[in-house]
Amino acid sequence: MRAPHAAVVALLLTVAAGPRAHAEPSVLPPPQVQEWAVDSGTTGMLVEDHRVPVASVRLAFPVGTWSPWGRRHHLEEAFEIQMRDGKGELRRRADLLAIEVALSPQERSSDLKLTCRKEDLASALALVRDVLFNRDFDRDELKRRRQARKFAWTASRKEAEFVVGQAAVRILFREGDPRAQSFEEPPPLATDPVRLAETRDALIRFPGRIIGFAGDLTLDEARRAARGLLPDPSASAPPDASPVFGPLSSASERPRDRTVGLERLTQVYFAYGRDSLSYEDADWPASEIADHVLGGHFNSRLMVALRQEGGETYGAAVQNFGGLQPSLYGIRTFTRTANAARTEGILRDVLRRFHDDGITEEERADAGSCLVGRRAFDRQAPSQILSTRMTERLSGLPDGFTERMAERAAAVPLGELNAFIGRFFDPDVFTMLKVEAP
Repeated sequence: MRAPHAAVVALLLTVAAGPRAHAEPSVLPPPQVQEWAVDSGTTGMLVEDHRVPVASVRLAFPVGTWSPWGRRHHLEEAFEIQMRDGKGELRRRADLLAIEVALSPQERSSDLKLTCRKEDLASALALVRDVLFNRDFDRDELKRRRQARKFAWTASRKEAEFVVGQAAVRILFREGDPRAQSFEEPPPLATDPVRLAETRDALIRFPGRIIGFAGDLTLDEARRAARGLLPDPSASAPPDASPVFGPLSSASERPRDRTVGLERLTQVYFAYGRDSLSYEDADWPASEIADHVLGGHFNSRLMVALRQEGGETYGAAVQNFGGLQPSLYGIRTFTRTANAARTEGILRDVLRRFHDDGITEEERADAGSCLVGRRAFDRQAPSQILSTRMTERLSGLPDGFTERMAERAAAVPLGELNAFIGRFFDPDVFTMLKVEAP
């Protein structure tokens, strides 16, 4: 049996190894996203690129695991189980096409993705239709997954990184906030195939769907491929389909220090954090530069102080979970137990000096150049360009938001950056969270 994507990889290698000795180098602009209305509830998108005879498909349904409706109706298992029919016929067909049909319930959407040879697209889409209408869910697989969910939850509570995250979300979020969901005990996995099929049937009809294609297709071919791929859309989604977020705890409500015990640890894990910004904040572009300088690369302030100069740890970084909504913001690192006090002192000192002194013009320019330059890595393939546009649309962001953000960040002058750093990185509003052996 060939591994998924084997044919695609072979084609890419063949094209890359073709005769190019006398070709002149050229820089082409990235392909553009073409768009059309498939029906009253569905948008079609295409990123056309004929360099390689490969096609990528992404179907996105605008309800995800953060949805109260999705949580109540077990959206996660209803979406994931679709490829697992009782006889294994759907997986057998995917294997024959050398493709993987990836079913991914996300926080705000539920996605189906695949990449295939252009000549296999019709067969791959026929498989997609059968997956989305499959009602023969493997009962044994559902029972296995239910047991695996229990084991995973039990195991996670013994992992230091998970315990750090759980402690952080319990400080910042109110009970029931979807942003804390991945750190709370999940409900038992539903195993009734009839009810799961009903959930899936409702989900894939909600308006706001996107059918996306990328690669070796013309617009006419993409229009034909999208036609009839999904059932007719429903008139509207239920009122509780969208996530509901509560207020974050204020700085005055949060402790300045907290230690959580975890048996049999030989290291101490640190999370020095606070609440993050969101895209709506005028300071978000400045925060992108600040994050990069403080903990976004190998020679960041944190890595120099904690790894290169002192050898306290292998890793230290900023983690910013903000975006559409404010969320967790923190500095993460770890060290051996005997070295905990020294590492904590260095961590606090790095933040204090960052807050008091800000950054230099050289650091600002280097960070801006990096943010702008690395955009090229995010648009190497037409599927990447498609994914970015679909994510923006599903998130309610303007088209091109992701592309423009790096330029906005790079354009923030040094004075504004350091004023922001002075406001946001005040050590008095950060909580020092530690997980260590009791």
